[in-house]
Amino acid sequence: MDTEKIIAYETNFSAEDLNIFLRSWQEGKTNQKLKEIKLETRLETDVKEVLKGCGGELMDPRTSKLKFRYPGGDRYLDLCVHGGIHIKETDRRIAVIGGYLNDEEEEDVPEEEIEEYLNNLSNWNSENEHWYKKTYDLFFF
Repeated sequence: MDTEKIIAYETNFSAEDLNIFLRSWQEGKTNQKLKEIKLETRLETDVKEVLKGCGGELMDPRTSKLKFRYPGGDRYLDLCVHGGIHIKETDRRIAVIGGYLNDEEEEDVPEEEIEEYLNNLSNWNSENEHWYKKTYDLFFF
């Protein structure tokens, strides 16, 4: 399977399953055409376990912004992803996990997104804390 978009809800994927999928993408083995994934797991998974060994970097939404074209019905929308967790593929493509999605014209990141980033940052940097999620939005550049 080498698709551009994957949407899956109520999956049984474990953190290990997601990690294997991402590492396979990083190594250039699978899913090279991917542009977007929307994935929901039945049980919460630890983001740190999902990204173990992937070299993820949590980015500040105030300073990190990537633009992309999103198909919106009969036309494309120019959108931006601020922040998120960046992982790199061998050929230098970047996957952004999470982040704040907005219209390209909108410059300011809402205060609640900045607060969420700061909370996640302390969690990300702690060896003893977990970061549980059920929903993963990934954008590939």
